[in-house]
Amino acid sequence: MKPRGAFNEVFNTDKIEPWGYFQTYAKIAGELGPAARICEIGVETGESLRVWQALFPLGEVIGVDNDVRAVWPPGTVKVVKDQDDPGLPACVGPCDLIVDDASHSGPATRAAFDILWLCVRPGGYYVIEDWASALWPEELRGPHGDSMLRMAEGLLKLLDRREGEHEFILYRFGMIILKKSASAAAGQWRRVNEAALAR
Repeated sequence: MKPRGAFNEVFNTDKIEPWGYFQTYAKIAGELGPAARICEIGVETGESLRVWQALFPLGEVIGVDNDVRAVWPPGTVKVVKDQDDPGLPACVGPCDLIVDDASHSGPATRAAFDILWLCVRPGGYYVIEDWASALWPEELRGPHGDSMLRMAEGLLKLLDRREGEHEFILYRFGMIILKKSASAAAGQWRRVNEAALAR
């Protein structure tokens, strides 16, 4: 079912149309509840951050971008850093949902995941958008070529253990959805939370 036109008119983001990611995020929001803590890497016009504010009205929304000209809507947390900056966990803290919609460079996207996965709370999600850009015709891929496809393939190795902390990795049109096991050790993100509170 497509979202109602009024919603698409209020939020001018491609997460709704043409890509259709919104339905998936609405399901995740229903699971996480209205007070979840969300971080998106890649802010640009800020429209996606407004969507998170609507889906999680009692939560906190953090936006990460390396461009100071990006737009952070009122009420969101502004973080100006590269997506693969090792200092991000201290700025972001523990989250229930992290979304990477930044460079679409395979190496930078994987580096961001490796840095920020520890910030995902047990039972939370990490979503990488637009990985299928690697499947576009070569002339449309831009400078990153098929690096997103190689990144996507590389994530499969995370499922090497039955009792690992990656409950599942779901590949679907334009999205890679990783869920952290609810039984994953909480100590890592607890330390991240302490670091965030100390800054």
